Amino acid sequence: MKLTDRRFWKFEAIVLICTSICIFILWINHLLWFNFAAIAFCCLFLVGGIMAWKLYKGNQWWKLAGYLFLITTVLLAIVLFSFVWDWNDNGERPANLSPDEGHYITNNELVGIIMLLWLICVPILSCAISYIAKRVLCKNDRGEQ
Repeated sequence: MKLTDRRFWKFEAIVLICTSICIFILWINHLLWFNFAAIAFCCLFLVGGIMAWKLYKGNQWWKLAGYLFLITTVLLAIVLFSFVWDWNDNGERPANLSPDEGHYITNNELVGIIMLLWLICVPILSCAISYIAKRVLCKNDRGEQ
C-alpha cells in the first residue's frame, strides 16, 4: 500500500462517506449524544480502514468487511478497557452518588452498553463499506479484460 495509490484514497473516501451517513442516521434517531463520540467514530473507522486495507488482498468484499469489523472492534475494546473500565469495581453503589438517586450506570455497565451497540450496528456498516468499495474499485471482477 502506497499513499500514491488512488484505490486506497477512494476506499478511505468511501469509509468517510458511509461513516458520516451512519452518524447522521444515529443522530436523527437520537442514538448519538456527543459530538466527541461522532469524531471518535469517524477516526476509529478511518484508522481501522487503513489497517484493513493493508491486510486485504483484493479478492472478496466480505473479507474486507470482516477485517474492518474485527480491527475496529479490537481498537474500540482496547480504548474502552484502557480508559473507561473500572478495574477496582466491587459492584457496590458509587460513593459520590446521593442516597436518593435511584438509577445510575457504572463505568463497567457503560462499556458493556457501548460494546453491545457497537456489535449491533457496525457489522452492517462494515459490510456496506466493503461492498461499495468492491463495486467502485474493482470494475473488472468477472474476469473481463
